[in-house]
Amino acid sequence: MNHRWKRLGCLTAACFLLAGCAAQESGVTGAQLTLPPAQYRHKAPENDMHQDYTQDVVLYLPSLDGSKLLAVPRTASFSASRQRARTLCEMLLAHPGTEGAAPVGGNVTLTLADTDPVEVSGQVATVSLAASALRLSHEQLFTVGQAIANTLGQFGDVEYVNVLISGAQPGMNIAATLPAGCFQPNSREELSALWSRASAPLSAGRRSFAAALYYPAPSGKGILCEGRTLSFTAADLSGMAVTLMEALSAGAETLPNVPRCPELTSFLRETPTLNETGGIRRLVLRFSESLNAALINAGITRSVMMASLCCTLTTFLPGIEGVEIQIGSERIGTLTPSGTYTGAGEIITFQDGLMRRRDFSGFLLEECALYFANAQGKLEKTYRPIPYYEAASARALVEQLMLGPQPFDSRTGLSAVLPGGLRGADLLGVGYENQTLLLNFSAQLGELAKESDGEAEALMIYSLVNTVCQLPGVKRTALFVQGSQPDSLSGAIYLPGDFLPNADMIAE
Repeated sequence: MNHRWKRLGCLTAACFLLAGCAAQESGVTGAQLTLPPAQYRHKAPENDMHQDYTQDVVLYLPSLDGSKLLAVPRTASFSASRQRARTLCEMLLAHPGTEGAAPVGGNVTLTLADTDPVEVSGQVATVSLAASALRLSHEQLFTVGQAIANTLGQFGDVEYVNVLISGAQPGMNIAATLPAGCFQPNSREELSALWSRASAPLSAGRRSFAAALYYPAPSGKGILCEGRTLSFTAADLSGMAVTLMEALSAGAETLPNVPRCPELTSFLRETPTLNETGGIRRLVLRFSESLNAALINAGITRSVMMASLCCTLTTFLPGIEGVEIQIGSERIGTLTPSGTYTGAGEIITFQDGLMRRRDFSGFLLEECALYFANAQGKLEKTYRPIPYYEAASARALVEQLMLGPQPFDSRTGLSAVLPGGLRGADLLGVGYENQTLLLNFSAQLGELAKESDGEAEALMIYSLVNTVCQLPGVKRTALFVQGSQPDSLSGAIYLPGDFLPNADMIAE
């Protein structure tokens, strides 16, 4: 082994660069070493502070004459533990305008709602504005929605945008009968052309809208969103609700392994109705008793199905505060979710039977990508639904790796790569500096990993590196044990320095 250390020392003295070396003597294909710089520049994080990074972005603001959206370049400060969509929205709404561009809300000061202001799931962002947005005309609100869609869509991770006000869908006309649908990035056409299409009155003929559909997740712990274009043959909200339920029953097109919903419309006892009491407009769904058995057979809990229906219908249908659902003779007034990531076992109460979108905020999930080992000794990517607000958190991703493969992952037959016995508390700190994510583990990692062979150590290290380097702004990863970088965990991989993602270790 001495020749290896001498070789490393010579290379380091010659170039002071981080780079990969040859494969290990253990024969692990593609496993690379890091070269330590002459003086390592990063300090081990003692907590989860200091995770900010800067990035050049573009904000889309309306021109002074309102004819088009202008691209205004800015530098944004993001957090490596927070979804950047929210930061972009905050920057856009707060921008005072330029010599050629107006503030996105014109004379109306816009801010995000206090509750669930920005959600991102399945490349669909749902942005809830505070009540001040009610002062906007519908054409102004359309401009705001298109500006948000263009701004959030610049990185390719958001393709659809819903715009709500205080958690409700305002629609595109005074009567609240014309849906806005999902906004999609479009910087080519002028606003007048886009608004002309969006504001065209509905007719009895076929019309298409992009809609957000919320499907039960394969984990049974919540719902996942998928955006796609649907054709609506009915021009009334009740008929649109039927189309949305048919789309849920037809299954997802891009989400893997989601359970198939029952044929929901076949259990309807009557056409969905709109009911307004005390100034609150609701959609009323009355299902037959047999829906309960159908949900059991489908492996979908009642609480998750109600979350799926409520979020799908209230996000798309304008002017309704929520939905009221009756199954058989029971009007659902409470739910007790089981197995959800948050609030499991806690009773959710719906006042006067009204289910609002915010009642199910804890159900929304997003798929994160994790790397585990396959039978051929390679890393393989799998997707796992977790709370949407954790999908941008390096700590959350590492803790998911600690759990090992789960039966609801998109890929099965994979094996854990981190040593059994590691817990979330063993990740002492997460930091970020100069495009490098810093992970500081307790001494437990070293103790559990010291008996690993070269292949196991390589899989463990590059599972961590390849997983967290998928996060925005992260190019490299540095690993620490109890505040320092030991030479190795088990003797096969040189630990000091930074690690780059290793594509050679990933199964084709």
